[in-house]
Amino acid sequence: MRLQLFQYVTSAIIVIAATALLVACDSGEGTATERYDLVLSGGVVIDGTGADRYAADIAIRDGRIAAIGRIDAQLADDVLDVTGLVIAPGFIDAHSHADEALRDPASARIEGFLRQGVTTAVYGVDGYVSLGDFKANMAASDDRIMGVNYMSYIGHNGVRSDVMGNDNRAPTADEFARMAADIKTAMDLGALGFSTGLMYLPGNYATTEEVIELTKVVAPYGGKYDSHIRDPANNWVASVTEALHIGREVGVHAHVAHLKAVGAKNFGKAQEVIDLINARILAGERITVDVYPYDGASTRTVLAILHPADDVVGSAFFRRYNLALRSNDETAFDREGLIHSLQNYWREIAQDPERYAQAKANTEAPPDNIFSWVRTVGYQSMRIVVSRNPDYEGRMVMELADALGISPFELYRRLVVEEGAHAMVTLGAIQEAEVRALMQQPWAMVASDGEEITVEHPRGRGTFPRLVGPYVRDWGVFTLEEAVHKITGMPADYLEFPDRGVIREGAIADLAVFHPETVIDRASWAEPTLYAEGVEHVLIGGAFALRDGALTEARLGRFIPFKSSRVEAD
Repeated sequence: MRLQLFQYVTSAIIVIAATALLVACDSGEGTATERYDLVLSGGVVIDGTGADRYAADIAIRDGRIAAIGRIDAQLADDVLDVTGLVIAPGFIDAHSHADEALRDPASARIEGFLRQGVTTAVYGVDGYVSLGDFKANMAASDDRIMGVNYMSYIGHNGVRSDVMGNDNRAPTADEFARMAADIKTAMDLGALGFSTGLMYLPGNYATTEEVIELTKVVAPYGGKYDSHIRDPANNWVASVTEALHIGREVGVHAHVAHLKAVGAKNFGKAQEVIDLINARILAGERITVDVYPYDGASTRTVLAILHPADDVVGSAFFRRYNLALRSNDETAFDREGLIHSLQNYWREIAQDPERYAQAKANTEAPPDNIFSWVRTVGYQSMRIVVSRNPDYEGRMVMELADALGISPFELYRRLVVEEGAHAMVTLGAIQEAEVRALMQQPWAMVASDGEEITVEHPRGRGTFPRLVGPYVRDWGVFTLEEAVHKITGMPADYLEFPDRGVIREGAIADLAVFHPETVIDRASWAEPTLYAEGVEHVLIGGAFALRDGALTEARLGRFIPFKSSRVEAD
């Protein structure tokens, strides 16, 4: 009897409490914990895990997702109707060069990435960032100028240059200790791990053992090893193997940047690398890669690839032209006049056999400490992507030169004379079928490898809309859920973000809202700076960075220090 009375009283209390709560909600008054800052109403949620989509409203309070489901709009201070749109986690770019924009407050909003739905980017890739660069990037967070959240690696090329300059030799014990100290300092400040650019100088001078020993510095922090591999055009499989070997020897997560079967020597080898990585993962190694959805690597004007003979006029023009292009400031120089002068230079040099031979040697095999794209990737890796001659576009450089009965160098010289700075090549041609084969692997995320200020490749403006648009809608390579996972949940797992890259209650409200039927990349080889379309709203920490397709004034990006869940707290 006493038990029945207790159960009755308890039930009555529960009913009374529930009724009081419903009355409060129906009145729209509610308590502070029941109201929301914003409700996204009527959308379709793709949560980033790869799970099926579902219809739901999303409520945001204090920068986090507070509720998912049918939500009374009267409980929100702001309501946005997103009927017909997809609500996804904000896209995470795990390999970005947009950190160049941190030096320029006017560009640091990185509009090109916000318009793609990116809310977080990873900088310091390809080994470029020194300790000084890393600290400067962190300081930009305090300046409140950055448009997206960001993390950063500490870079091998950066610390090596600071300690050893551009010397082609092994470090002394003291130099090694100084490099290791810089890496440790960066890790203490929140670096994600250690990145290398072994294709570039001076990283290319380092042995595998040097990289292994320096990578050991990040292991106690749970840091990652990120590799722009050593010789992708000429020794692709061996270069991938070296990166995986470094990760295994140190016992850290190895990440291979912008994996691709680049150049004619590697066409058809994607499956060999897929099998290699699968075998290593089965053996217990932690491995991921990123891939960008384009059939060409970095692009350059043909004019920027040629190296003049060693004379005052040619070299001065060449240096000035490249500096002018990198500045992206067309008011600072007479671009057309400069190009016209260079055309004359390359026209006249054909009449001087000695200078012609010197220019050819400088282009194809310059002295140490001079970086040459032809020496690094070879003519066999290059494809013409822009030309005024429609018969040239899309053709491999070696194949076209053979058809014309001239050398590739002579083909480039003629293109400059005839087209100035118009003709462009991709420095690493890739077969689309192999792009897709690599991108479809369960250990492959999608990242841009893109830039914000000096945009020389369409990936900097189009990677993410291209993936969730044409690759899903037009070509059927992925379901939308799969595509979203590769740019949200998967990179978030790699970065060990517990509260980003997924839509669930309690997660940080970094969100991208886009139209699945119209989202599209507009950037092309010829016009790489065109912005993407179809991303309607972008929220970072629950605040709008992009609303109704228009940028807001808010600069919401902050530096996110890395903290591995694999390392126990002190």
